[in-house]
Amino acid sequence: MNIVQLDTGLFPDAQTVIAALRQMASTHRVDVVDIQRRDMQDSDWDGVIAALLAADLIVST
Repeated sequence: MNIVQLDTGLFPDAQTVIAALRQMASTHRVDVVDIQRRDMQDSDWDGVIAALLAADLIVST
């Protein structure tokens, strides 16, 4: 399964979800996309969209 962790910084319990995703990384592909960066360019956002479209599951943290 292709899982994308969308790092938004919006959820106070994100560390619990991140720990669970780390355990899943041994059997599933887990990509972390950090959208909190302030220096993101259009090409970075294109990569975010591509990752989201390719994902089987999206988890926001």
